[in-house]
Amino acid sequence: MKKWIYRIVFVVSLCVFGYSAYNLWDIYSQKQQVVTQTKQLEKKVIKKKRENKVEKNVLEPDWAALQAENKNIVGWIYVPGCDISFPVMQSKDNEYYLNHTVSGEYNNRGSIFLDANADAQFQDDNSIIYGHSVEGGGMFTLLKKYCDEDFFKSHPVFYLLTPDANYNCHVFTFAKTTDDSVFYTTSFGDYRLETLDSMKQSSTYFNDMVNTDQKFVSLSTCDLDYGFESSHRFVLTGQLEKTSDDIVLKD
Repeated sequence: MKKWIYRIVFVVSLCVFGYSAYNLWDIYSQKQQVVTQTKQLEKKVIKKKRENKVEKNVLEPDWAALQAENKNIVGWIYVPGCDISFPVMQSKDNEYYLNHTVSGEYNNRGSIFLDANADAQFQDDNSIIYGHSVEGGGMFTLLKKYCDEDFFKSHPVFYLLTPDANYNCHVFTFAKTTDDSVFYTTSFGDYRLETLDSMKQSSTYFNDMVNTDQKFVSLSTCDLDYGFESSHRFVLTGQLEKTSDDIVLKD
């Protein structure tokens, strides 16, 4: 009897090990698929420049080449310190890029994408960009670093590049919130100041030193502390300011 019990335990343990190993392999392979495709696109985005004998990597997208790869590419988002430098996609709905890569392959990590109903030139009062938080890191996972107040203060700018203009995105708020909160308001109408004040009051941290007359962009991702299926979110909102300066990769 003991031998049979040991055998059953061994078989069950083997099955658990095999299932865990498969899941780890699946997570790794999906991450590598996204990394590989992003690296290929970066060849059309990152340019090397030398200034005062110092070489730097600058974001200068070749939009014709990028959109030849996929016409749904509407921008490029870069958040220093968060391992975020990705193309921004937009499709006819908010479902497709939840689980498809830039090249159209199925992948649970999906892509970074602009809300389907948003103006593709980022002319809404507040443009919402979505990305997954995922096991093993990548995508928008490290937006959670803004939970740390010191990180929030030391990383006051992220960047959005588009075919029409490049933008410094001056961090306005970071919030632990839910997907039905004020941070998902895209049109302020006659309630601009009231909406922005509500965003400040509802945020985890906010910066008063931004120009509230300008347009905003918000980066949204899941808060994994509550699980994959919850409505809890991290949202980083920045005020858009056009820039002609080089956008230099810092990490």
